[in-house]
Amino acid sequence: MKKHLLKLITLASIVVLASCGGGDNGSSVAPAASSFWTMDAYSYQDGGYSATSTSVIGTSPVTVAVVSTATLDGGDTANGAFSGSSISFSFVGTTAGIYQVVPSKTALVTANPTTLPIVVESTVGVAVTTGSTLYTASSGQVKVSIDSAGKFHFDSVGSLPTAKTLDVSGGVAGAHGSMSLTIHNAY
Repeated sequence: MKKHLLKLITLASIVVLASCGGGDNGSSVAPAASSFWTMDAYSYQDGGYSATSTSVIGTSPVTVAVVSTATLDGGDTANGAFSGSSISFSFVGTTAGIYQVVPSKTALVTANPTTLPIVVESTVGVAVTTGSTLYTASSGQVKVSIDSAGKFHFDSVGSLPTAKTLDVSGGVAGAHGSMSLTIHNAY
């Protein structure tokens, strides 16, 4: 059962990530400049495109939300090879609260749902053609809130340590093995 749950979460993540490329989040208003995240010295502003999907697996709802720097005119180009980012949140539940970061999707499916587990992943270098790098947070807390329109908002409680988990097309040249992630009102 847990093996199938892990496959389903991975599939849901892929579907949500793929839908971020040009989908509309239902709002024609760009997010406030106060919606951003940082990876070490690199800052990424929410571009206004996000996607969320919730599936019930067994008796537990699993939600995957992705926020991107993508905009209609291309988005972030200010970070050199690190330009462009997306950040994804996979968590058990659909409610607001303080979620506990777990280091992998395997840990997510094996965690006690009452602990509010969440996996946080950030990809950098998605706006360039030289490769991108995926980082996964290993610990910390994320505050999840829900606005009046039902949209999830994410804030890290302090900075989250991340480790490089995947290089795509060779990755970002010079990408560090670990980075510090701070999230402020990503939605």
